[in-house]
Amino acid sequence: MTDINSMTGRNWEVDHELVDVALMLKKYRNLQYDADFEENIKDYNFYKARADYYQELVDKGQEYDPQF
Repeated sequence: MTDINSMTGRNWEVDHELVDVALMLKKYRNLQYDADFEENIKDYNFYKARADYYQELVDKGQEYDPQF
């Protein structure tokens, strides 16, 4: 049992982060191109979907994507 009097300030941790959309777009496009070159269709489709998602965010003007 936690004693309310022993709790000081805001002693809590944040379990999320903000991801830079432009960096993630570049990362996934490069991985998509590599998978295409290696003719790895499964990875190509995954990376393309992720890159398309981040492209949509860039097109909307969103700079960061919160990860919860």
